[in-house]
Order: sequence, then C-alpha cells, then structure tokens
Amino acid sequence: GTNIMIYFVIWAIDYDWVIDYHFCCLFSINFQAEGIFRINPENSQEEHLREQLNKGIVPDDIDVHCLAGLIKAWFRELPSGVLDGLSPEQVLECNTEEESVELVKQLKPTESALLNWAIDLMSDVVAEEDYNKMDARNIAMVFAPNMTQVCYMYA
Repeated sequence: GTNIMIYFVIWAIDYDWVIDYHFCCLFSINFQAEGIFRINPENSQEEHLREQLNKGIVPDDIDVHCLAGLIKAWFRELPSGVLDGLSPEQVLECNTEEESVELVKQLKPTESALLNWAIDLMSDVVAEEDYNKMDARNIAMVFAPNMTQVCYMYA
C-alpha cells in the first residue's frame, strides 16, 4: 500500500508523552489500512508502543492502528482540547465552510496549528477511502471526540 510520511511535530510545550521530546519523529503510515482511526488496538499493545516512544525508541514494526490510537489519545490528553477556545454554541451553529474558516480564526495559534495538522491528517486518510473505508463523515466521527474536553449537548 501507499505509505505517506508524517512529521509528528513536537511542540516545546511540556506534555506527558511522545510530544515532550522536542524533536520530530518520522513515521510511515499506511493510510490504506482498513478502518484506520476506527479500529482500536488492544490496550496492552498501545501501552507498549507508548512506553517505547516515551523512551525514544521508534520500533520498525509499528502497528498502524496502535499509532492511530496514540495520535487520537495525544489530542484527547492535551491539557485543554484543541476546540475548547470556541463555545459549544459557536461550533453547533457553524454550517458552512466560510463560517468554519471564520471560527478557526478565533483559535489561538497553537490550537489552530494543531487543528490544521489534524485536518491534513484526516484528508490523507480520506484520500485512501476506497481502501480504508474511511470517508469524511467516518473520520470526523472518530476524531471529533478527541478534539475537545467540552461536552456538546444536542437539543
């Protein structure tokens, strides 16, 4: 399958794992893997990979579902969600691409950069939809809960 190189940008912000190494890890992800970001790996497998990455060890045989799970977990475990700078009302009332662009402009630079990185990643996944069965709606549904710590209630 097609491998796309991802630079997992490491911010100079002190988080608990992976991101606090202040260097760029280069991963090759097969975006054609069916159910990428939807299929959850075994917890023990994901924890083992997390421990290795925390020690600065980048294994050759990284399971794509483990890495995808860790990326989602990283966003979920940020001190505040990427979209938490926006009110639930603003997000729920956003219906067009133009409104989305204006809304994103309200984010702080770090949150905006993280959101852009996540959107680029999701676009790469959707580009392989014929193989991975992950269309824009599917990837949004599995990624969205990891982008905020605010509970959005639907009326």
